[in-house]
Formats: sequence, structure tokens, C-alpha cells
Amino acid sequence: MVVCAVDVGLQVSGYVICETKNTEVRLIKEGEIKTTKKQTFAQKLAFIYEKLEKEIKEYKPQVLALEKLYSHYKHPLTLGILAQVRGVVVLLAEQKGIKLFEYSPTRARKAFLGQGAADSFRVKRMAENVTGKSFISNHTADAFSLAVAFSHEEKVKNLDIIIQ
Repeated sequence: MVVCAVDVGLQVSGYVICETKNTEVRLIKEGEIKTTKKQTFAQKLAFIYEKLEKEIKEYKPQVLALEKLYSHYKHPLTLGILAQVRGVVVLLAEQKGIKLFEYSPTRARKAFLGQGAADSFRVKRMAENVTGKSFISNHTADAFSLAVAFSHEEKVKNLDIIIQ
């Protein structure tokens, strides 16, 4: 199954395209969508949509894995901005008929590292160890952890079906 996983951000959104089989996750492509300061907010949202749409058209994922929103109480504006970026990604998944799966950052990291409170540096290091490749950023490594969380959830669902 082909999975697109996205770590949303307004300035930088990291994404990976992976193939999953059981709990194996093979990285096909990683990338970042970087907006510029010259772009208006609406232009940034459109830019993210267009770049991600291009990847979806090329790789045809059946699943899109996305991080649930979290924001520190001291930064409520950040939550509103990220919600809008996330909304663009959710809309794209719906328009393209892609199943959407959402994971909290701690759940994705727990599935990937066995510890939900790990920082992005540790996630990146583990992603590099697992794939044998150097990741371009913490954003793409975080996206990879979402793909791993999806593969683990699917494995558990398949075990439940076998047991029943």
C-alpha cells in the first residue's frame, strides 16, 4: 500500500511517500514544501496544496497520514494557522478519494521509537537508522514516523481480523 504522510507547517511542510507491507515501511520519496515570506497567507496555502497535489498525482497513495493538531497554550495563534494548513491537506485527501488517518505526535513517536515524549532529533536519527538514508530534515522524519504509525495500526487491525 502506498502512503503519503505529512508533517504540516506554514513555512515548511515535510512529507514522505512510502510503501507499507505489514510493519515494513519502505521510503520511496521525501520532500519539503517551503513557502516564502513574499507569499501572502492565501498564496502559501495554495502553494502547499499544489505541491502536495503534484506528488499525489505522481505516486497515487491510497492513504494519507497526518498529525493531529497540538499547540502550546502560550501560542494559540500557531494553532489557528496550522489548522488552516492542515485543512488544505485534508481537503486534498477528500478530493482525491484518499483515506485519511490521523495520529497525535506522541502516538506516532511511541509507535516509531517506543517513547512518545521523544524529540524530533531522536525521530530523525531513528528514521535514518531504519532506512539507511539521511533525512533532509526533522519535518520529513516526523512524517516518516506517521507512516510507521499507520503501518503498525494496520498490522494490529489485521491481527484482530485473524483472531476473530
